[in-house]
Amino acid sequence: MPEREGHQGIGRAELHDRAPGRERTEGKAVSPVVSEEIKRFIDFVDESRKEYSSAMDKMHLEEKRLQDFLHAIEFEPTAKGRSKITTKLHKSRQERRRQKDTVEELEELVKFFQEPQHKKTLDQMTQLLGRIRKVEKYHAERQYRPRVPEGK
Repeated sequence: MPEREGHQGIGRAELHDRAPGRERTEGKAVSPVVSEEIKRFIDFVDESRKEYSSAMDKMHLEEKRLQDFLHAIEFEPTAKGRSKITTKLHKSRQERRRQKDTVEELEELVKFFQEPQHKKTLDQMTQLLGRIRKVEKYHAERQYRPRVPEGK
């Protein structure tokens, strides 16, 4: 194995044990469960989709509210009444801006996973999660059964 800077004379297993997020306990490397990391990513994408949809709905609601405020201002006879409506309008526009910012921040991610090849990858990751959980369960529950009975 060619020696690389910072890894002179270290075997592959030892490099794995030194990876970020891994700790040593009584000579064994302990890492976050792989399935938990995959699940976190899948959950992140799912939550981003939900948050995007919710923000989009709230943004559209504020746009409809704008029309209500404009009509209320149009038909309000007193300056004091128009002032109160304008304050509500101002708060509504601020809320719309917050929701629009959320939509813009999440839009690229949501659109990315709407594309067929990326949606397929996410679906495959969900299947992968199930397979990895099965292996992790096997590793957690496995026991060794001797092939040769004691005393022979």
